[in-house]
Amino acid sequence: MAATGLQKYYQAPLPAIIAVLVVFVWQGLGHFVMHQMQHAWFPNNVFTAAFIMGVIGVMMVWHGRDKSENAATMLGFVGGSIIWLSWIEFSFVYVAQDLGVDAVRWGAKDTLGEYRVMLSSVGVLLGTLIFFFFNRETRCNAFMWLHRNLGLKPGEKSSGQARNLCSIVAMETIYVTWFFYIVLLVVYNPAFFGTDHWMTFVICGLSFIWAAYLVQRLWWFQRMAPALRYAIPTATIGWNVMEILEKWGHLDEIWVQPEKYALQIGIAIAAFVVVIVLAILSPARRIIDRRQQPANDAAEYQATDLGRARRL
Repeated sequence: MAATGLQKYYQAPLPAIIAVLVVFVWQGLGHFVMHQMQHAWFPNNVFTAAFIMGVIGVMMVWHGRDKSENAATMLGFVGGSIIWLSWIEFSFVYVAQDLGVDAVRWGAKDTLGEYRVMLSSVGVLLGTLIFFFFNRETRCNAFMWLHRNLGLKPGEKSSGQARNLCSIVAMETIYVTWFFYIVLLVVYNPAFFGTDHWMTFVICGLSFIWAAYLVQRLWWFQRMAPALRYAIPTATIGWNVMEILEKWGHLDEIWVQPEKYALQIGIAIAAFVVVIVLAILSPARRIIDRRQQPANDAAEYQATDLGRARRL
């Protein structure tokens, strides 16, 4: 069937651009939503609101268990993001308030008490990652790269096994977010390194290089669902650079200052809505223009996401 309407434009690099924008913009909007929940929307009932939000996130992940690849991927990302924002982040807020953990000045801006509490979860993070790292069914490119280079053989994959893609994407979203929060908190903490330590500069540089490398791989993806799954770690790693620049005082954190940056936040929200709509409207299958066949099979393989995303 011929591509119609906007669908004919869904060729590389459009899926990559949309996917990265969805995840990257959400990183900032998540901060905005959390700030507004505490200070404007539900100041007296924030934990009740967070619990209800988490239930909604879980329902989205459950609803997406048997949906198409596009729908399952989007519901998994949104549901996982909501679960992280509500149940997980606000659990750290509650503990910080209950124990009286104060904010500290690490760098040019305060590190709130809940993030100091979050640092205590590093053992749980590493302990539970063992399950995913040694799982023979993993399609995580980073895990498979480590398996190959460390000589680890977790076992052959069951090629015919049906996967709950929505749940996988939700867990990917949660664990990627959690992991890089811990990385940044470790390097910020003067007990380990500190914001002006050379290690922080290394982490910032490596994050930029790693994100740029992943973006150039993502650039050729032709389908939205694999592109969005690949963009979750890509955009999150890129966001590390923004976070460190804020800690150094080179950028202002606009998301927690809505009275000062209302226009910028409004533009970000509008952009987020637009790219979400474009992601939903994306075709489920790759659209091929038969009049422009690649010169050879190798070129076609390079220009599609088959070789890079078939394992995601």
